[in-house]
Amino acid sequence: FVAGKGNNGANAIACARILHMRAVFGQKIRLVTLVDDEDGSILRPNMSEQLELFDALVGRDKRMAIHKGGEALIREWKGVIVEGVLGTGISDPPRGLSLTAITACNVASAEGGARILAIDLPSGLNHVTGEAPGECIRATWTLNLHMLKEGQLEETAAPYVGELWSAETALGFNTFGDDLTAKFVAFYKDGPIQRVW
Repeated sequence: FVAGKGNNGANAIACARILHMRAVFGQKIRLVTLVDDEDGSILRPNMSEQLELFDALVGRDKRMAIHKGGEALIREWKGVIVEGVLGTGISDPPRGLSLTAITACNVASAEGGARILAIDLPSGLNHVTGEAPGECIRATWTLNLHMLKEGQLEETAAPYVGELWSAETALGFNTFGDDLTAKFVAFYKDGPIQRVW
């Protein structure tokens, strides 16, 4: 699991914790973060909360910062990588630790056969245009949250998105008004997770 500094990072941490508690991957859960709470960094409340829960329920020894061995761990990973490095709203190429994490994930996939599940949107992809202004995750699967993003559906996004799935969330039903709520209800009539393509 690779967690950035924002909401998708907190989602990745929560996913790692929940799957560990359900013994989905056995003892193979490892979390690489782009934040280092040991260096005095000020964390967003949701990130701080998720790290505390992870440490208490999975173990502090199961996570590391990307600049403290995490990059090598990602590059050598052979299983599934769940990535939540960046979210929506990017228009510039990834840089710094985000670029390091995205590159490491893609190397693990291309050279080591790892498969990548992108949370909501492949990190580095513009959610409106479907273009990657720089390095971008090349996901095996993308699990969209809330509502489908226009950019995910663009032809240019296909090499990055992989198989596109969408998960029902309360945010989608409660935030976007009655017209879209009716569309959500129709889309998810057969279950809370639907394959888009």
